Amino acid sequence: MKAEGGRMTRQEPGADLSRLARELAFSGDLADEHARWTLYDQALGRGLHDLVAAAVAEDDDQVMASGVVVAALERVPSVDRARWVALTSDWAVADFVARRAAELEILESVSGAVPAPDDGLRPAAEGLGVDGWSDWLQLRAASSATRADVLDTLAASGRTRRIRHVAATTRGRGGGAGGEG
Repeated sequence: MKAEGGRMTRQEPGADLSRLARELAFSGDLADEHARWTLYDQALGRGLHDLVAAAVAEDDDQVMASGVVVAALERVPSVDRARWVALTSDWAVADFVARRAAELEILESVSGAVPAPDDGLRPAAEGLGVDGWSDWLQLRAASSATRADVLDTLAASGRTRRIRHVAATTRGRGGGAGGEG
């Protein structure tokens, strides 16, 4: 749907969205953002990242499309994230999307998901820099970090009581057993 002259008009789905729907034999109403979200989610789950990126790039609903991009950032390989960030470069959410991509790199580094020589952390003696992390990143790291120094820092000085508790609990379960490197 698109507003024209004070009334909503039905938009025909773009070629890439139609192709994505055909690929998944999706029969939902593509003019409905909820149906499109379901389609995008299913396609991301099946690894159809290129098709989703093309369809999102032509989607008129930037609010919904930006939500798809943020969801995709967690599902695509880190080497592909720049392409997803670039999709939103002219959108109001561009800075948020870029920050989330950077946060995911840090999260993967501290959780041991990927080796990262430059994980965005200062040395422990300098305070690691977690105070500059968003609440989202602090909480996610508190529950998944394998680095003892990260968990100790979050348990002691995480921004919220919940973050501190989750980090302490994760540390108590043996999280961070991999050491500080």
